[in-house]
Amino acid sequence: MFDFLKSKRSKNKYTPSVVPVSVTPIPSLQRSDVRRELIRVVLKDTLRHHGIPFGWLACEVIIIARAPGEEELNIQLVVMKWNELLLRYAPAMQQQLLLGLDRFDPLVDHSKYIVSWRFSPDCGCPFAVMPEKTAWLQSVPPQAEEEPLPILDRRHKRRPPKAPLRGTTPPSATHEQPVGFSPTQISPLL
Repeated sequence: MFDFLKSKRSKNKYTPSVVPVSVTPIPSLQRSDVRRELIRVVLKDTLRHHGIPFGWLACEVIIIARAPGEEELNIQLVVMKWNELLLRYAPAMQQQLLLGLDRFDPLVDHSKYIVSWRFSPDCGCPFAVMPEKTAWLQSVPPQAEEEPLPILDRRHKRRPPKAPLRGTTPPSATHEQPVGFSPTQISPLL
């Protein structure tokens, strides 16, 4: 009775209108995974090299495709444990990470990577609320603080001055010239 509603066409002749398409080719996915793992390894190596505990900092790597063959890489360094010293040297840490990437993979330009910092909700930051707005207007003169250490390099750490030995006088209290030596004379160049 309702034969006029039936289609006369064979159902096997048509292919589905939606065909699953891979947005990112497989080699690109593998390359992205390799880059992610390389960044994690270099971060771990950088933390170890500078004596920072591994649980303090983690990273997430986000790769954004801008155009065919053009990707933007964003490294999010996640602060897992609050530490004032780590945050003071955050720019140096970021630079050391990029230098480590250059050392491990010199054929890639890592200077275009975007590095951002994020704080874990349970990192233990003691500053949960913003201060009063007058706090930003107070001009606190910078402390006569010692010059910052070279970028996270422990080998150049300053040591306190050695105490003079008992019974000796400091060099500044002695004569200006050592006893028994004549002053240095400038000779003409030949």
